[in-house]
Amino acid sequence: MVGVPIAPGTTLGALLGEHGVPALAVREAALGHYDLARIRPDRELQLVYLDGTAEPVAVRYAPDADHTVVVEREGETWSARMEEVVYETTIGTRALSLTRSLWEDGLDAGLRPADLVRLAKLFEYEIDFNTELRAGARFSVVADIETAAGRKPRLDAIHAVRMVNDGKDITAVHHTRGDGTEGFYHPDGSGMKRPFLRSPLEFSRVTSGYHPRRYHPVLKRPRPHNGTDFGAPVGTPVRAVASGTVVYAATRGGHGKHVKLDHEGPWETSYSHLSRIRVSRGAKVRQGDIVGEVGMTGLTTGPHLHYEMWKQGRHVDPMKVELPHSRPLPASEKRTFADSVATWVPHLAPASE
Repeated sequence: MVGVPIAPGTTLGALLGEHGVPALAVREAALGHYDLARIRPDRELQLVYLDGTAEPVAVRYAPDADHTVVVEREGETWSARMEEVVYETTIGTRALSLTRSLWEDGLDAGLRPADLVRLAKLFEYEIDFNTELRAGARFSVVADIETAAGRKPRLDAIHAVRMVNDGKDITAVHHTRGDGTEGFYHPDGSGMKRPFLRSPLEFSRVTSGYHPRRYHPVLKRPRPHNGTDFGAPVGTPVRAVASGTVVYAATRGGHGKHVKLDHEGPWETSYSHLSRIRVSRGAKVRQGDIVGEVGMTGLTTGPHLHYEMWKQGRHVDPMKVELPHSRPLPASEKRTFADSVATWVPHLAPASE
């Protein structure tokens, strides 16, 4: 079997033609399973040869990690089938302790990048991973673990997670409500999901915090810094931290391209120095919607997002202010949820480990 890299811009016809394979016949045979005209440049085609044959007798292509299209020659015709990886599922645990970064330590603990993103999103209402995650933080997960020959084990359904960070001990337990909706809740039944996210960027770094008399690097004099700056590459998506209405979406002096949102109750937020605005004034946005992209418009020395928050018309520190909580599980759900807590929480590593 020979692997043939797929270069950007290469077509199936050109690639197979170089190896004496009739691309049209191969594509038509595979159409019931996958359109091989959609081959991607980050993958490869595999050509299968038999001893003494000059032309391939089969073509293999994996459109994703779990499936492979196999097109085989039978005389003058080609037939296709789809191979699928079969996983076995068992209950298992994973644990990691932060000494370098969530990514490095998580990968060493056997977690995939996708698993780490799931962890970060699960706790994004409780902690800003850009500012509040400390060395020594510990995570423990109990989940369905999928295993297959020749594959690294991977997490499927997560049943419960525990995070111990900077004196905070937070446990989240998965629960499916009677109406079929799913979510994660604290053991007391209060929801993990809240009306506000802690950060408008999924992953970044804080370059400047809330400070009433910060020295401005462009104006060269003290000037109130009524928000938090997040350093990130130009084009990084900026999320609405809560549902609301767009009240401003245009260029605004030193703020550059600027978006301001009005949220339910006494809350407002704004997002400055954007390279691109992706909402319009008067539009309704939901929590997590993309309102713009990080840039360096206005008074700025480099690409970053300047994020501000108001409560009852007054600036507050968006990284420290107490944000609204979500409604807890109703009494009708408490008994079944208590069963989930009793089943899964004992599997989690204790806080003292």
